[in-house]
Amino acid sequence: MSPLQIVVIVALMALAVLMLISMFARLFRKSGPHEALIVCGFRGTRVIKGRGTVVFPLLETARELSLELMSFDVAPTQDLQTRQGVADTVEAVAQIKVKRDPESITTAAEQFLTKSGHDSEALVRLVMEGHLRGIIGQLTVEEIVKQPEMVGDRMRSTCAGDMSKMGLEVISFTIKEVRAKKEYISNMGRPDIARIKRDAEVAGAEAERDTAIRRAQACRHSSG
Repeated sequence: MSPLQIVVIVALMALAVLMLISMFARLFRKSGPHEALIVCGFRGTRVIKGRGTVVFPLLETARELSLELMSFDVAPTQDLQTRQGVADTVEAVAQIKVKRDPESITTAAEQFLTKSGHDSEALVRLVMEGHLRGIIGQLTVEEIVKQPEMVGDRMRSTCAGDMSKMGLEVISFTIKEVRAKKEYISNMGRPDIARIKRDAEVAGAEAERDTAIRRAQACRHSSG
């Protein structure tokens, strides 16, 4: 074999290797730390997180599922009725995310990969608003206004089951604003103000009485 033939063979082998590397690079898909890659095909459904895999064209498809924290407003369009029958407008903000285990990621993919971001958010909001309506119906306006953290804790625990069925978890639920009809909230402090004023008047009267008693006793001692 001549030197020229050897050079040609080596060049062809190098070209073949480069073509194989290029083909492999095109087939190789990698997921970032903020997402999971859902691969479906002849090897079944696979969840790729924090690494890469080869996706064979025509035989497999791959789509990204975001694992980032999602934040959205929860504000039912209809007023919520408290335990007292007072109509409240409650606005809150919820933060949710896809749970990190492969089973939850697969479940979330089944629920949301075929939906737009708007439709996915609307579905989650609908579930949370239903639970919020139930919780508000068990509480008084005073409890909602003075203990918003308690409402948030109840929401997280109450929603946990339904969120888990969608592969999600509630990270936080924060009450932003509560507005009650008929100025109920602004009137909430009036009984306390009246009680404080009444207690002050009673204390003042008792102080005046004690002063009068001491003066009378002092007069008796001085005259004696």
